[in-house]
Amino acid sequence: MSRPCSIRLRGRLISQALSSDRLAPLAWSSILLLAAAQFAAYVDRGLPAVVAPLIKAQFGLTDTQIGLLQGPAFSTLYAAGLLVAGHYVAGRDPWRLAAGCLTVWTGGAVLFALAPDYPGMVAARILMGLGQAAFAPAALMLLTAQPDPDRRARALSTFTTGSASGRSAALLLGGAALAMVAGRSIAGLEPWRAASLALVIPNLMLIAVFARASRRHQISGRERGQGVVGALMLMRARWRAFVPLLIVGAGSVLLIQAGGAWSASILNRSLGLAAPHAALLAGAVALLFAPVGHLGGGWTLGSSFGRRVGAGPLLAGGVALAAGGAVLLAASGSLAGAAAGLAALTVGGGFAAVLVLIEIQAVTETRFRPQVGAVYLAFVSLIGVGFGPLLTGIVSDRGAVGPETLAWALAWVVGVTAAVVAGVALTCAGPWRRSVRA
Repeated sequence: MSRPCSIRLRGRLISQALSSDRLAPLAWSSILLLAAAQFAAYVDRGLPAVVAPLIKAQFGLTDTQIGLLQGPAFSTLYAAGLLVAGHYVAGRDPWRLAAGCLTVWTGGAVLFALAPDYPGMVAARILMGLGQAAFAPAALMLLTAQPDPDRRARALSTFTTGSASGRSAALLLGGAALAMVAGRSIAGLEPWRAASLALVIPNLMLIAVFARASRRHQISGRERGQGVVGALMLMRARWRAFVPLLIVGAGSVLLIQAGGAWSASILNRSLGLAAPHAALLAGAVALLFAPVGHLGGGWTLGSSFGRRVGAGPLLAGGVALAAGGAVLLAASGSLAGAAAGLAALTVGGGFAAVLVLIEIQAVTETRFRPQVGAVYLAFVSLIGVGFGPLLTGIVSDRGAVGPETLAWALAWVVGVTAAVVAGVALTCAGPWRRSVRA
């Protein structure tokens, strides 16, 4: 395609997008239902973090293997599925699609709990990633229809609070389940298997609720040019805004995923807590402070102060807090200090991550938001979800042998990532801020 034709096509797609705000605003009850499903998705996604000390001992795994299980095994097909789903989701029933996603990823969670060996666990994680792939684009198609920017920011931050709360609830509920079985087998299943199965039971109710919702909603057909190709062309036309956002988004998710994947193991090794107690403490801290970061990010950016300061400095402040928390987690030899460090890491990472998602939607016309959201989530999943746990495991395996090695590996990964994110956010915030005003 010649350059003049390409420019005309981009202009046509953008002009069509400007006139396509056809989806009605979403009721808060529906927003909370989507957040509940996102909560369940992240509970199931966080299962390996809960049982990591136990499966490491049972199967003789290295930190790198556990990092692979938590990262690339899940994120590879998840990212590919996001792109496919982002292309085809518009015009289809997002409620029915969500019910199908819940069914598939619940099956993957069950297979993980019953897997006889490490390759079986990897295969189950792949299935879970594939099952969760279409849910986020379907949810974004509904959430981003809010015409008021402040309401949209709050709806998105409520949705992402489900993500953060789900990660922490996996640790908290999994730790509680492990403590309840007290090392005993249940129906012939090892404690970690029984606890993993218990965590997926609420999914059955959600599947029924979403199946019922699909009978009450009618979604208009997909318009021409509304697929992922059109979204990519829009992003290419505004690359000065989108490229920095992709970088800071991937970095923010990377440090969150690294912290969430390894926090229970760090408490287990550095402080000598038993696996159930380590998971309970990590989950309780994250459950208390993850909503502070996510809701705080959405409400701060939507306030007069946030609009005046802009997302760039707020992002830099969030990741700086996360880096400080990771260092405190590694350096502190006390339970209180470790909990404070984990709290700061949780708040700062969540604050930064939700800001990027809000800004991505703000610089995108309504018609393309589900597709651009799918491209964004696929990219950050490959980089953040795929490499956060894995890089930390690799650094830990190559470090000196000792109980604090894993904690300092996490601090190194989070610190370097935070420096990159802060630098890009402060340097490149201008282009995407101008795009928002446009």
